[in-house]
Amino acid sequence: MAASAATSPAYAQDTQGQADDEAVSEGIIIVTAQRRAQNLQDVPVSLTAVTADSLESRQINDLGGLAVAAPSLQVGADNNFAVRGVGTLAFANTIDTSVALALDDVNLGRPDLGIPLLYDVERVEVLNGPQGLLFGKNASAGLLNIVTAKPEIGYFSGSTELEFANRATPGADRDAPAVIAKQVVNIPVSANSALRLNVLYADQSSPVTQVATQQGGTIPFVDAPRKNYDSDQHVQLKAKYLYETDGGFSLYLIGDYNRIRTGLNRFNTTFREFGDGSPREQMVLDAGVTPSDENFLNAADGGYYLDSDVGGAQAVLSYEFASGFEISNTFAWRYFDNQQNLDVDGVPAPEVNTNYSDTHYDQFSNELRISLPGDGPLTGQAGVYYFESKLDTSNALFGNAGLPGFLLPRFPFCVGATAAPGGPPNCSRSNDFFLGRSYFATQDATSYAGFGQLTYELSDTFEVFAGARVTRDEVELSVDQGQIKSFIGLGVLPGVFTGETSNTNFSWKVGGQYEPTPDIMIYGFYGRGYKGPGFNTSAIAGPDGIPAVRPIDPETSDAFEVGVKTTLFNDAVTFNVSAFRTKFDDFQVQSFNQDLLTYVVQNAAKVTTQGAEVSLSARPVEGLTINGSATFLDAKFDSFAGAQCYLGQPDASCAVDGTFDAGGNDLPLSPHLTTTMQAIYKFPVGGDIVPFIEGNWYHRSGINYQINAIPGAQVGPVDIFGVSFGAELAQGIRASLFCNNCTNEFVPVNISTDSGENNDGVLTYNQRFGLNSVRKIGLSVRFDY
Repeated sequence: MAASAATSPAYAQDTQGQADDEAVSEGIIIVTAQRRAQNLQDVPVSLTAVTADSLESRQINDLGGLAVAAPSLQVGADNNFAVRGVGTLAFANTIDTSVALALDDVNLGRPDLGIPLLYDVERVEVLNGPQGLLFGKNASAGLLNIVTAKPEIGYFSGSTELEFANRATPGADRDAPAVIAKQVVNIPVSANSALRLNVLYADQSSPVTQVATQQGGTIPFVDAPRKNYDSDQHVQLKAKYLYETDGGFSLYLIGDYNRIRTGLNRFNTTFREFGDGSPREQMVLDAGVTPSDENFLNAADGGYYLDSDVGGAQAVLSYEFASGFEISNTFAWRYFDNQQNLDVDGVPAPEVNTNYSDTHYDQFSNELRISLPGDGPLTGQAGVYYFESKLDTSNALFGNAGLPGFLLPRFPFCVGATAAPGGPPNCSRSNDFFLGRSYFATQDATSYAGFGQLTYELSDTFEVFAGARVTRDEVELSVDQGQIKSFIGLGVLPGVFTGETSNTNFSWKVGGQYEPTPDIMIYGFYGRGYKGPGFNTSAIAGPDGIPAVRPIDPETSDAFEVGVKTTLFNDAVTFNVSAFRTKFDDFQVQSFNQDLLTYVVQNAAKVTTQGAEVSLSARPVEGLTINGSATFLDAKFDSFAGAQCYLGQPDASCAVDGTFDAGGNDLPLSPHLTTTMQAIYKFPVGGDIVPFIEGNWYHRSGINYQINAIPGAQVGPVDIFGVSFGAELAQGIRASLFCNNCTNEFVPVNISTDSGENNDGVLTYNQRFGLNSVRKIGLSVRFDY
């Protein structure tokens, strides 16, 4: 739906992103949600367009902050997103996400490709519902489409943005400063080409404070340094080159490199509540940490860090014929290289201080597209798409559970023992650790697709549209696991295992739109979304006792949507309403497999999400802009046999095998009501200085972060307020003082039960916080020239 907070227009880009020559009046937002430039009010799709002005006025610097401007979007841990309550409910990097990411028309195959901060962005479009036809790989639940600014031919210009801020640090007497600097330079290279350079530097201290002395040295077995980062550091570089001719040919090149060093800001875990009889509670209390929903003190001593390099390059060639037909080809390569470790036990003792992973990911994609002329009764586009990716990942999780050193070498633990024959009390082998697991995995995925979407104008007021996509997915996985020898093996059987799976899918969409007056558009459609197959990263013994890697079948969604978009009073007011219902089949989720008797990612659930979205934008008087939107949501499991029980869950089946049917439970991250509102007033004082004041409010009803609806993972309603005030100067200067989350509402991004405590039969809760979980106060300055 139309959305939030555009204080000035977002100028159009056509199929290849060229600036739209048609005049755009104030308040109109141009989007490319259908891969061509359209007024948002003319697009028969539910979406929120968060413009560059809205990003700046709300101080949104990353994808995690978008939720306050897009009520259909919820943000979870590890850069996972949910749209209309549906997201990825599994922790595996060998499956696609239900909510996809696209950057400048290139699909990003894994969430870690989206962790760089936002800069030089024209807008971010949050597309609600299945997006399977026009944006590369399929997305069964939604899409975040990031559109960056293109080079401007014939102009030398630049922009320097500086943000200085400080975050709250509950429970600690320290500052958490943040500095973000962004530089853009647009350079005309010739009469028909331009170069645009972007640089970003950021250093943001975590609102969570570590109270334990951190271990140093080297992580055993993986021979990696044991690091600890308590701030978020980004260095990002991007170059964009555009060449156009009067004859209709254009070449657009993009290359970027992003270095991210973070740790505590990514894993930000604290104890929320200890269960009765916890063996770890006292050592956490002795460290000066009191568990609660306001606990921002971390007692771990094993370190948290993520070293990530993210980048790539792409080339777009296009040619528009005199007839209006256009052909374009987009080739892209994206990659990330991650090394990370986190302290699993979270206590100031070496119980399980290592969960280390090393992951490298490459993807190559090519899309050839033909677009029909836009001035006839029949418009649309068709093309072919190719996608190839390779994931190399390794993981080692281990520890000695805090056992005394003199016990470890003895039978039955045999950690670091001298192997000797003869049986107990001798050790027949020498173990590396008390408990552990390890694996190396390589996954190769290939996708081929042919797609098209056409719109036919039956009359001046009525259009019908239809689209289809045929996709072929092929996935291969090889796993070498069990290098770590341990007394307790965490679900990993030694050996080398391979598997492959494939699928051919037909997804489609049909609908129409009707304009009874030039200011009212009514639309509706029905279609099918799709999310491809994948694999579990570890081999598990089946009922026959033979271990194997288990494939995950595709996920499909059938979506129905109707809506009305209205534009009134000379574009001064827009009011939009939509209603939707989507059913998911073979929903990919982490669950208990009755045959394998372990928890795996599999197709275990059916889901229905339904509701309505409303938005209003108005400029009632000169200088005043008001925007508001809301999502009413009911997202539930229709059935989910094999969902994991929590300790003490009263369901009868939990006493049998520890599972139950979660049918009827709300999905995590699916509030029944989410609203957002922003008002900006620019004082019409005349002269070279224009003062302004801005305020915003975000409301989310209560949610539960866990599938089993465990009571301790429930949080109540959240209300977040922000305000800023400053001035715009005719010399191209904008300065503002701002406050985000002014009332310091502590908002976790996740609540879960502690796995180590669960193994001891104790129900203990952890929580994770992010950079947006606390109050931030600062100064923002921009210089345009």
